[in-house]
Amino acid sequence: MESIGSQLKHAREVRGVSIEQAQKDTRIHARILRALEEDRIDEAASTPLYIKSFIRKYADYLGLDGKSLADEYFKEHPKLSEEVFTLKGKEAPVKFPPRRLVSIVVSVLVIILGITALVFIGSRSRPNLKQTKKASKTIPLSTKLPIATKIRKGEDLLLTIKTRSDVWLKVTSDGTVVYEDILKRGSQENWQAKKSLEISTSRAEALNAELNGEKLGPLGEGVVQTILIGKDGLKLPR
Repeated sequence: MESIGSQLKHAREVRGVSIEQAQKDTRIHARILRALEEDRIDEAASTPLYIKSFIRKYADYLGLDGKSLADEYFKEHPKLSEEVFTLKGKEAPVKFPPRRLVSIVVSVLVIILGITALVFIGSRSRPNLKQTKKASKTIPLSTKLPIATKIRKGEDLLLTIKTRSDVWLKVTSDGTVVYEDILKRGSQENWQAKKSLEISTSRAEALNAELNGEKLGPLGEGVVQTILIGKDGLKLPR
């Protein structure tokens, strides 16, 4: 019996469709499509939600039964099926092991302490009203950095995040929250957007990022912050 990747590749070749054309039509990055065809599905996405979504969307595009292929994959990987989010947005029950609960509690405490410290420092160094108004006209609230890689017109944003330690992370894609959880040390996640991505994290220095294959490096320092990513650059709070 042919593997899922072989079925996808064969269907694409029969239709005479190139990887580049498939990327344009499906809005799934070519790197992910190749990983699917080469049965490196775990490299295409590290969460069950995206694995299922990519298999189903690509298979349907090629005229195959996307639902059946996705179900077949999760039958072969039963542990992943317990964590799958349905495409309608319903979430399967999540059971946190004791060690993960400890990580969550620690991360929440770090966030609370960080916010408390910021409020305390701000209250001690608060300038008078006239100084505040004057400063607001001359000091930008954020710093905008260009993205080294060129993002072609019509190409989606594909962000890859790798973690160097456990870190709380919230990801918003084109205005919709697609992830909010603790990422374990050594994890790798992929997110896609047409226009913009917003990353909120408690430990930006623990994240290494790539955008459409271009390495961006660590996203900041160890404070609670939000990073905005668009096709014209990064926007980092000061």
